[in-house]
Amino acid sequence: MSLKRQLLVSLGLQGAGAAAVLLATLLLGARLGPEVQGGFSRVKAEIEFFAAFAMFGLPQALFFYVKSGAMTGRGALRWAFGCTLLAFPIGALYAAWHHDAGWTLLLMGAAVAAAVAHGQLRALLLVRERVVWFNVITALPQVLVLVGVLHVLVRGTADSAQWVALFATACAVAASISWWRLRASADAPAVSRVGWRTLGHYGLAAWLTAALATAAVLLVQRWVEAAQGGAALGQFTMAMTLVQVPLTPISYAAPLLLRRWMEQPGAAASRRGAVFVFGVLLVVAALVWITSSVWSDLGLGTAYAGTTSALAVLLAGGAAEAASRVLTVQASASGRPWIGVRAEAARWAVLAIGWWVLPQPALLPVCAVWAVGAWAAALVFVASSRGDAIRVTA
Repeated sequence: MSLKRQLLVSLGLQGAGAAAVLLATLLLGARLGPEVQGGFSRVKAEIEFFAAFAMFGLPQALFFYVKSGAMTGRGALRWAFGCTLLAFPIGALYAAWHHDAGWTLLLMGAAVAAAVAHGQLRALLLVRERVVWFNVITALPQVLVLVGVLHVLVRGTADSAQWVALFATACAVAASISWWRLRASADAPAVSRVGWRTLGHYGLAAWLTAALATAAVLLVQRWVEAAQGGAALGQFTMAMTLVQVPLTPISYAAPLLLRRWMEQPGAAASRRGAVFVFGVLLVVAALVWITSSVWSDLGLGTAYAGTTSALAVLLAGGAAEAASRVLTVQASASGRPWIGVRAEAARWAVLAIGWWVLPQPALLPVCAVWAVGAWAAALVFVASSRGDAIRVTA
C-alpha cells in the first residue's frame, strides 16, 4: 500500500476515534455543563500524563530498534510487559498522593497500566501488522470512551472514579487485542543486539519529550482551575480539545512518516510539511478570532462565553505545535530524539515565566502564555534544522 493510501486509511479510522472523543466532550459540556466536562478532561489528562511518564519512551525506542532489525519482536514484548507492570504502582501512588483510597486507588493504577500497555503494543503493531490494525487499535479506546459517556448522559451524573474506570476499561480492551495479535506473529527467540543502555538512551529522550508535553497540559489546567475555578477549566479544556482537531491528522501521520523516513530520509519533505501546516493553522486562528466577537460561546451556551477568543489564541500556538510535531518525527527518524527534549524545555521556560508573572490570571492570558510556549518550542526545531542545513552545505 502506498504512503498516500496509508495516510488516508489512518485519517479515516483514527479520525473516527478522535471524533468520538470530541463528541463525548461536546455532549458533556452541552448536557451537564463545564464543571462535569472539565472533570472528565482533567481525569483524561492525568491518565495520559502518568502513562507517558510510566512508558519511559519505550514505544518509540522499541519501534525504532525492532524496525531497524536490531531487536526481536519477542524481546520487545518482554520489555512492554515489564513496563506495564511497573506502571500500576505509579498510577496507584498518584491516587494515594491525591488522597484517594480503596477502589479509586486501584482503578487509577489499572488505568495507567492499561494506557501504558496500549501505547507500547500499538507501536509494535505498526512494525509487525498491516496499517489497518494499528489504526483500529488506536481508535478503539476512544470509541469505547464515547460509549461510556453516552451511558453517563443517560444516568445524568458521574464522578472521578467512574471516569477513571471508563478509561481503564477502554485501554485494557484495546491492549488485550494487541497482545493477542502480536503473540501470534512474534518471531522466534533470538539474541538482541540492543542492550538496556542503548534502548534507554533513545527511550529517555522520547520519554522526556512526551512527559514534559503532557505535564505542561496538566500544569496549565491546574493553573486555570486554581485561578478561575471549575467553569474556566471547562472553557479551557473545551478550547484545547478543539485545537487538537487540526493537530489530529498530524498525530495520525506521525507513526507512518516515522516508518517511511527511517527507510527513506525526508528532511526536505519534513520542512515543507512543517511550513505548510504552520501557515494553514495561522490563517484558521485569525478567522476564529474575527468570529469571536459575534460567536463568543461556540454555540454551547452562556457558560462558555469567551471560549471562542481562547480558542483563537490557542490555535495561534497550535500552528507552531503542528510544525513541531512534523519536525519531531524527522528528528526521531534520524536518531536524534533529544532535539524534542530541548524544545519542551523551551516551552516549560515560557510557562514558568508566565506562572511567575501572572499568579492569578484570567483565561485569555493563560492561553497566550501557552501559545508563546508552543512558539518557543517550534523555534528550537527551526534552529536545529538550519544548523543541519548549514553543516550539509559546508
